[in-house]
Amino acid sequence: MKSKLFLIGLTSLISFCLTSSALFAGAVTSDEEIVISTTGGGIKFKSDNGNTFQFGGVIQYDFDSYNGLYNAGTADPADIGDSVNESEFRRTRFTAKGSKGENWAYLLTVDTADDAAEASVDEGWIKYAGLTNVDLFIGRLKAPFGLEELISDKYISTIERSAIYEVGNFLSGKPDFQVAAQGNWNNFTGQLHLIDEGGQDDDASDTFSIAARIANRLLLGDQTSKPHFVHLGAAYAIRDFGNAGSAMDFRSRLAVHTIDNRPTAGNDVVVKNADQFGFEGAYAHGPFSLQGEYLKANFDGQRGGPDVDTDGFYVGATYTLTGESRGYKSSTNKFDKIIPHGSLGAWELVAKYEEGEVDIDDNPNGDAEYDITTLGVNWYPNSNVRFSLNYLMTDTDNFQFGDGGGGLSNPTLESLGEEDADAVTFRAQYVF
Repeated sequence: MKSKLFLIGLTSLISFCLTSSALFAGAVTSDEEIVISTTGGGIKFKSDNGNTFQFGGVIQYDFDSYNGLYNAGTADPADIGDSVNESEFRRTRFTAKGSKGENWAYLLTVDTADDAAEASVDEGWIKYAGLTNVDLFIGRLKAPFGLEELISDKYISTIERSAIYEVGNFLSGKPDFQVAAQGNWNNFTGQLHLIDEGGQDDDASDTFSIAARIANRLLLGDQTSKPHFVHLGAAYAIRDFGNAGSAMDFRSRLAVHTIDNRPTAGNDVVVKNADQFGFEGAYAHGPFSLQGEYLKANFDGQRGGPDVDTDGFYVGATYTLTGESRGYKSSTNKFDKIIPHGSLGAWELVAKYEEGEVDIDDNPNGDAEYDITTLGVNWYPNSNVRFSLNYLMTDTDNFQFGDGGGGLSNPTLESLGEEDADAVTFRAQYVF
């Protein structure tokens, strides 16, 4: 069934691509010259009148081995905490994008993930670039909150992003509908998004959240031989979940995606609104980079329900043994892909430490806390292929599972004797 849906989704995307390319690029005549390129993967069409069309995608396959708290939610008491191996197609995405002249562009990405019942739109937008230094977007795109969150999942240093984004329910990912403005002034960028999160007010009108981010890259010395800069940024979001509020579960996979049951900081909470803050910093000098963030959110409970405060941070360092530097997109001030130079590819070492806390009012178990240390290595044989290996050491306090966990009702990980864990995760990736 999944393979059938996959083929339907892929066929639909190709059909859309052909139709869109005709709409955006215009009819091909004998006077129009078109250049076709496969450099870098995918396929690109560019006409001499400035129209473009490109088709590509990414395939990611993951294999995880873990024990302890990652397997404490198993239904069989005899298996609690035992070592488990799991694998999945983490992402299988196909992207079509193009432009009409200098002012108009579009993008559509279809996701056929292994755990999805059918193909779905991961990202899709139309962009107008006719204003000086400012681009306007409408559609589904990434919310402007968090440096690591904004870096493509193809190019983040570790296999998974920091757990605080998930367990703290921070505005992240790609909300269904946004109207956005993104500006770029030399090394300074600003983003402002109006976001429909699906809530409704008393008269059944949609409610909207607002998110904004500013970032600046401060260049240090000569950039001709190798990049040398400091990155600083901040983000803020005010969120409105509407009259009925939104049920938040404050669960997390804690950086291992294939686990069956996610530990939770407490019972689900219905919240009416939230404020969230983010501060980001990075330093890059040739093959070395240092990156960190601090995130904080305050959720107001609906109709006298409990309030929730979440916060967390991470700090990570990378070093490329073969001398390459991490890529950087100055248009949005975020890190990008590594391009290997030698015949052996690029070899990158990664170390990261993160902590997080969730404080739910009147939670009988107290504040839920975690910390994760990750060590890893990435190998880029060429610009399209990446292999990643991560080793995680995780420790928690006051996290729990819902019904399950050997027949216990809402057991804490401590009561199961599984408040820490080790995990080894592996990813094979091909970008085209």
